[in-house]
Amino acid sequence: MIGTIAAIGGLASTAISTGISFTQAAKQRKLMEQAERDADKAMAEARGKLEINYAEQMAIKKEAYDLEREAMLVQGAMATQAGVESERGAAATAGRIYAGQQAGQAKIRGAMADEMTNIEAAILEEESRLRDLGVGLDLEEVAGEQLKAAQAQEAMQAAKAQGIEGTINLVGQGISMAPLYSQNIKAQKAAVEGMQFNQDQFNKFGQVQDSQGIFGEAGEGFTNLDFQTIGNMSNRQFRKFKKDLTPIQEQMIFKNQQYIQNYQNPFSVFLPNPAGTITQ
Repeated sequence: MIGTIAAIGGLASTAISTGISFTQAAKQRKLMEQAERDADKAMAEARGKLEINYAEQMAIKKEAYDLEREAMLVQGAMATQAGVESERGAAATAGRIYAGQQAGQAKIRGAMADEMTNIEAAILEEESRLRDLGVGLDLEEVAGEQLKAAQAQEAMQAAKAQGIEGTINLVGQGISMAPLYSQNIKAQKAAVEGMQFNQDQFNKFGQVQDSQGIFGEAGEGFTNLDFQTIGNMSNRQFRKFKKDLTPIQEQMIFKNQQYIQNYQNPFSVFLPNPAGTITQ
């Protein structure tokens, strides 16, 4: 019986471990797929940010230049008015004012051009930086995909090998248990055959309901129970014998410590009979 329980326990353990292997593989696959979705989302967000060149939002501060022009024109007008009112005349004064205004305009245009050049340089520098970051992301993504592919392949192979091994072990244990179950009845008959009852036990047991006509009728004060006859039964006869027993009779035999000991240790049936026991 212990051997049977151990075999069943081993079979159940193998089945559970095999199921866990496949379940764990499926769980890991789901986690990997979720991680891939999260990584793809994060990569898309990162690439979206790289598409924005904030340097392009830079612009020339035109207000300062407009104020400078306005101030220059006001000064020119005031100088022209002063020339008209002076003895030198407006013509000479206007020439000098015009030349000064032209020089001032040229200076303003130069400053604006320099500022625009600096802005364009900053835009190009930022574009170069973003391009380098994008290339870095591409390389990291390729490396990550290769690593994930290798890990997924390794995990699938390991899970597959473990699952196949578990299945093989499960089938093998099932096959190995077949002889154990086929010998079960034989072991039961041998265990019963090696039992002994004292007179009080025989009296309490009473008569066997012998529907098969194997035991026959016992004389008054005796029982027709014969352990030797039970040991010589066929498997079909033994099963029918067990069905014919009353609950009390079944308990007296199959819950008996002698039966349990004989079943667990078949060699015990060859030990000398305990004192005070008899066999009919």
